[in-house]
Amino acid sequence: MSGWLLAQLPQVMVRDPLLAAFVLGCEETVDSVGHHLDDLEYMLDMELASPEMLAYLASWLGIELQALTVADSEEGRAAQRRLIRAVGENLGRRGTAVGLETLLGALTGSRAEVSDSGGVFGPDDRIPAADNTVRVVLDHTGRLSERQIKAVIEEELPIGVGYTLTIRSGGS
Repeated sequence: MSGWLLAQLPQVMVRDPLLAAFVLGCEETVDSVGHHLDDLEYMLDMELASPEMLAYLASWLGIELQALTVADSEEGRAAQRRLIRAVGENLGRRGTAVGLETLLGALTGSRAEVSDSGGVFGPDDRIPAADNTVRVVLDHTGRLSERQIKAVIEEELPIGVGYTLTIRSGGS
């Protein structure tokens, strides 16, 4: 025990054995929490996090890793890290074409193109007719099945929006 907290007390308080013991107990508690906090940045680092921490971080973001990736291999863990990073970086874009493109790209490892009729239009711009269909084009599905890709798309799109999915080739 270093006594760093005890050393901050006035000497009259330090000489009281009961108060000194209490402060040393508080110091031990703070030190143990401090050690956990010191390691926190490494636990949250996508490149260093353990598989258990990856699953925990994924749960914060609403990602079911087991349903989407296989972590038995280094390649699977790399896919999980890529997915968590992409979702975390794009939380503010969730429900947009860019957000869906980024998510599908991270999941499949392929290029994803998402287009819809939405946009920002100026006063002189022609506004296209409303179309509640989003078009999604993938180069391939990676390690996922078409059913899994569709489940992700349905989860990400706003309610009442339909979609078409085109896959240029099969799995990776």
